[in-house]
Amino acid sequence: MNLPESLFDSDWLWLCNVLYFIILIRAVKLAQWREMLANTLRTNALIGLLFCTPVFWVLNAGIHPGFNFHLIGATLFLLMFGWPIGLIALSSIMLGIWVYSGIALVTLGINGMLMLAVPMLFSEWLLRFSQRHLPKNFFLFVLLNGFAGAGFATAAMMLVTTLMMLALSHYTWPEIQYHYFIPAPILIFAEAFATGAVITGFTVSQPEAVKNFSVEDYLTGK
Repeated sequence: MNLPESLFDSDWLWLCNVLYFIILIRAVKLAQWREMLANTLRTNALIGLLFCTPVFWVLNAGIHPGFNFHLIGATLFLLMFGWPIGLIALSSIMLGIWVYSGIALVTLGINGMLMLAVPMLFSEWLLRFSQRHLPKNFFLFVLLNGFAGAGFATAAMMLVTTLMMLALSHYTWPEIQYHYFIPAPILIFAEAFATGAVITGFTVSQPEAVKNFSVEDYLTGK
């Protein structure tokens, strides 16, 4: 998803930039960099994903401005590294792609809020809810927080984006319904499948690389 500058007034774009900057400052303060760097497997996983993820962002499909689709990875980064480092990492990817593609940097805030912050914070809430109220089971972690979590987070992102475009852009409901909601199940399924597959691979082969997965809690004695 890339909401272009032409869809919104400059005042709204700058307001989103300010709000997103505040969230990023919060993420920087909460990021546990020492713990991250002390874990070689997790650090290598982050470096690898930083190189791989931009490929899926660049390979997007869409016709009309704002209605382009690509894998995002918000839930995956949340599960792997926690939301502060995950948000910072994905924001750096977005900045690099924006500069490389010549996209107006003034749109970083609104796209970051909708494409990164919304699905990542939703996934964070779902993770904490499952940890507090549901049994700590490996398959539940993979299926709920991985597959389903990514799908629900993508759906939440698309819902908030729809409301934003209806309220602030020139697009009408029939246009959004035709260009955005008809292909939505494909994007939701693709995000859920990719996230679930990758997080399953990491938790099975290199569980120490996943910040929000504990071998003792989810595997030992199960």
